[in-house]
Amino acid sequence: MTTQVINAPILPASRESQRKRTATNVRRMRRAKIVAVQVAIISALIVCWELASGRLINDIMISAPSRVFPTFWEWVVDGVIFEAAATTFSNAFIGLALGGTAGIVVGVILGQSRWLADIFEPFITAVYTMPKHALIPLFIMWVGIGATLGILTSAVIAFFLIFFNTFFGIREVKKSLINSVRIMGGSSVDVLLRVRLPSALMWVVAGLKLAVPQAIVGVVIAEMLAGDQGLGYLVSKNASSFNAAGTYAALITLLVAGFLIDRIMTAMTKKPLEWKNSGSAM
Repeated sequence: MTTQVINAPILPASRESQRKRTATNVRRMRRAKIVAVQVAIISALIVCWELASGRLINDIMISAPSRVFPTFWEWVVDGVIFEAAATTFSNAFIGLALGGTAGIVVGVILGQSRWLADIFEPFITAVYTMPKHALIPLFIMWVGIGATLGILTSAVIAFFLIFFNTFFGIREVKKSLINSVRIMGGSSVDVLLRVRLPSALMWVVAGLKLAVPQAIVGVVIAEMLAGDQGLGYLVSKNASSFNAAGTYAALITLLVAGFLIDRIMTAMTKKPLEWKNSGSAM
């Protein structure tokens, strides 16, 4: 007896599933190629760095990776890195919370009142255009050195970034939405809670993505200029003693930490920003 094999037609659902698997495989292959190229670039840079140190460039200026990475690992084992990072990031996020909260409050108040905005907005803009790091010597006279200096610097930087995003988020609400709430009998509080704040929230998220790394930069600079602990102090301390290996190890720590924080903030703000950019925001 002969058995006849009948090929069943591929159902639309099966085709769609196969198409998704193919697209997923293509994305994975593309990502793998990108990672491979990135690893190759990093490896080539490290090799060139190692060969150049002490040969083409004085090793005091660029210590070799064979000395930098052991120093970095020694700090990891001893806990020096974690202690310094905890100081820097805790000061940055305390300042971010204080400055961000103040920025949201002031942004909401001025965003709702055109009269107050016309009075105060030019003053705020004038201070905003000034490089905030130039204020650190003034902050030293006010609060001295230490954690308070880093917190104050972080708070000032975060305030302006969050303020302007909140301010424009409140002001950019469509008039038709506000009028609709008022026609239905909504009060000014209803307009604020149901229309203005939801619209400004997306702007605040965008400002937060910028404020976090800038707040950390402010703390690091404050620590380098007048700090007694933290990652910035670690950089300054090793550089002042001409310890190139320690200086580069501290810079690598900042590089890795900054990269991880940027990826975390990108993941946290991805959905809200996609919603805003898609036009779904008010």
